[in-house]
Amino acid sequence: MTMLQASSRLLASSIGTHSLTRGLASITPSLMSHASAAAGACMYSSTSAEPNAQSSAATMDASFTDANSASSTEGFTTVLPRLVVFGARGFVGSHIAQEGLNAGLGVTGVSRSGTPPVGRDEWTNEVDWVRGNALEPRSFEQHLEGSAAVISAVGAFGSQEAMLRTNGTANATLIEAAAKAGVPRFVYVSAHIPNIPGIDLVLRGYVQGKAMAEEALRKHYPEGGVALRPGVVYGNRVVSSSLTLPLQMVFQPLDLLLSSYPSSKQFSNMPFISALASPPNSVQSVAKAAVDAATNPAVPPGVMDPWELQKYKE
Repeated sequence: MTMLQASSRLLASSIGTHSLTRGLASITPSLMSHASAAAGACMYSSTSAEPNAQSSAATMDASFTDANSASSTEGFTTVLPRLVVFGARGFVGSHIAQEGLNAGLGVTGVSRSGTPPVGRDEWTNEVDWVRGNALEPRSFEQHLEGSAAVISAVGAFGSQEAMLRTNGTANATLIEAAAKAGVPRFVYVSAHIPNIPGIDLVLRGYVQGKAMAEEALRKHYPEGGVALRPGVVYGNRVVSSSLTLPLQMVFQPLDLLLSSYPSSKQFSNMPFISALASPPNSVQSVAKAAVDAATNPAVPPGVMDPWELQKYKE
């Protein structure tokens, strides 16, 4: 299918399945992004060191045409690039899934329960919720085939062993499985670790787990892997149907303050001071960065630190 045909089908379908506003505001920018992706695919894949993980130009084009979510309405077929989000029920993961929909993508949300997050907002009805365990590839590998990109927001605190397993082993397993399935891009939501003496001992499993996952990303996705390292992530965190934590009440003022001093990055390696100089990031900016990194080959591989994530603030 040519890009022109895909564009025509998407625009025609948006009239039948989306409001005119959403069709113009969300789907058209997505098409522009995907057209850029196809145009730059040759350069993107020319230095590939992992043929299974990094696509050729034809594979990249296919990821945005044939690797999709499809539905039919009155003779028209909606063809959407499909984004697979692991940890989609969580605070960060749910915002990433919603942002994927806003960008005009088909979204598959993978979690151990396979159910929408608490609250069940209207947008959750548009996500394909499936069950999968990040530590067991057989439980999710069928959902990777044909996807345009994978984003992992899997992470947790707990005992040292649990943190190493969840932040490290689980994500490394996802990355390896996605590369084996030929998924062209992978985005991992890691974390900015401030320079606080002893933090690597107190949170040994967390720090080592994040490092393990990032190492797997560099190995399997040298050209299409992006690790996001946000600082404290703030926003309305829904804990239960009756409890929401307005984290922005505490961290948004600090974010605004540090944004006024972009030179604060020069203190990022100073013991203790780095913890105060690192800006918090809104959950919306992390979600926007994740979806952009997953679908835009112009975003270079490597790491986005808290200061770079500031660029995605609304």
